[in-house]
Amino acid sequence: MRVIFIILVFISFHSYCKSRLTPVDYILYNKVLTANATLHHDGYGYNLTAKNIVKLVTLDWPPYIDENLCNKGWLYQLTVKLLLQQGYGVHIEFYPWARAVREAELGKADILFPEYYVADDVLSDNLINKTRNQLLALSAPLPGGELSFVTLKGTKISYDGTIASVKNQLIGVVRGYKNTEQLDQLIEAGEINTIVANNEYQLIHLLLSKRVSLIVADLEVLKASVHKSVLSNTEKQSMIAALVALQPSLEYKHLYYQVSKANPEWQAILTAINSEIKNITASGELANFITEKTQQCYKNTE
Repeated sequence: MRVIFIILVFISFHSYCKSRLTPVDYILYNKVLTANATLHHDGYGYNLTAKNIVKLVTLDWPPYIDENLCNKGWLYQLTVKLLLQQGYGVHIEFYPWARAVREAELGKADILFPEYYVADDVLSDNLINKTRNQLLALSAPLPGGELSFVTLKGTKISYDGTIASVKNQLIGVVRGYKNTEQLDQLIEAGEINTIVANNEYQLIHLLLSKRVSLIVADLEVLKASVHKSVLSNTEKQSMIAALVALQPSLEYKHLYYQVSKANPEWQAILTAINSEIKNITASGELANFITEKTQQCYKNTE
């Protein structure tokens, strides 16, 4: 009986793993090809027979990218596509964000994504007397979303569009995230009190439990984080309806790749990524690609 149980568990686990192997379409020599994924170390591999294989580290950050989305998100699909079209092999691993940053800053990964814009004076989280941009090189931008102060509907907060107007509020932020340059400077200087969460879903619960009056987030990411939870549909809709982004937003945040300068070929990798971003943007394909890949997973959740 025990042997049968072990076999059933093995079959179930194998089927589960296979269901997570997301194919990616890309274009080579004007032909649409499909690359199938393989389980590779603690992540996913594509075109692993290529001469140059790049390791990427990322996080669960729906609706942009998430290991449990039906296609792992439009940014996952786009990233693999861009690199395959440049002839690279791809190895992607998912981590909590602070761990992903560490892997990249220490040169254990070649590409960190998605990142917000990083100013030249932003210090490394892991190496003393080093800035992030001394260790990692920013790519050309991709579309992102609005970063806002988010609160619960009905909460009375005197927000006039400036950070100064909410300096006395207790604010929730995600560990390791870069917000806006001004906000991060005030937090670092101790002029704004914060509670740190590990992800957006925890941020929402900080609000619901009234431990903070504001959180800093992309509202679309908050909604997507609720959608992927185990709550009932009624509970999800109720939670989403309770959230409101204060206007105006703090900043529109583009998304970027950051390439590790520890890789001797980092400039070639960065050039390849930027070339593909330029081409897909100029052709008008990018907007349609984002819409299509997003709707694949979210068309029935609105």
